[in-house]
Amino acid sequence: PAAQEDRARALVRAMIAAAKADGHIDAAERTRIAGQIDALGLDAPDRAFVFEELTAPLDVAAVAAEADGPEAAAEIYAASLLCIDVDHPQERRYLDDLAARMGVAPDLARHIEANAAAA
Repeated sequence: PAAQEDRARALVRAMIAAAKADGHIDAAERTRIAGQIDALGLDAPDRAFVFEELTAPLDVAAVAAEADGPEAAAEIYAASLLCIDVDHPQERRYLDDLAARMGVAPDLARHIEANAAAA
C-alpha cells in the first residue's frame, strides 16, 4: 500500500508538472488532472498534496527522480501526457527533458505518446 501511494503521488506530480510546463495550467488541464485524481481515489491528505503541487514551482528533476526503474519512468511519462496536448514548444521541451532524465529512449517516448493520443 505504501508503494502504491508513493506511485500515485509520483503520477499526480508528473501530471501537474506537465500541465505547468507551458507556464500555466489551463481549464482543460485542470479538468484532466481532476479526473485522474478522482480515478486514483485520493483521500483528503493526498488531495492536500495535489493542491501543494499545484502551487509549487515546476521541478522536472524532482519528477524524474520519482522513476525508480524503466516501468515507473514509462508510467510517469504517460501520466504527463494524459494531462496535456503537446501544442506548445515549452511542453515539448519539458517532455523531452523528462524523458532524457529518466532514461526513456526517444523511440519509446514516441510510442507512449502514440498510445496516449489514441486513449
